[in-house]
Amino acid sequence: SEFVEIKFGGSDNYVDVAIALSSTENLDNATPSDGYGTPKSTTTTARINQKVKKYGRSTGLTKGQVYALNATVDVGYDSGVARFVGQIVITPGGFSAPGDSGSLVVVDGKGRDKADDRKPVGLLFAGSDLYTVANPIGDVLSAFSVAIDGE
Repeated sequence: SEFVEIKFGGSDNYVDVAIALSSTENLDNATPSDGYGTPKSTTTTARINQKVKKYGRSTGLTKGQVYALNATVDVGYDSGVARFVGQIVITPGGFSAPGDSGSLVVVDGKGRDKADDRKPVGLLFAGSDLYTVANPIGDVLSAFSVAIDGE
């Protein structure tokens, strides 16, 4: 029902997101039974080497770690190349595949991050054989003035 228009030609983008209008009768807020469950409603900021996980349409449940923050990446689209700034970069390359865009990236709470388990940090939107790129979740939520429907 809404989207953030992507700018080309050297302009900076912060998110590649859209939002759909649906009914609560048609939705659930948990991942499938082989996923991580329900995300937390409270978000957190990603940090270098933080363990993360996501459930995607193509790859299911995968785990990785934050490799870089505040990254600038150029992403190729049919209409050209768009520059995104302030992005989260996640490794390994197999963390995502085409079709996983829109997956919520959450903390994989172990050790010092146990209290942050399942807190959203980003929204997956691009990747390659080596990296996955996510928009910081705060930027995504601000774009539509929405919140996470979680625990």
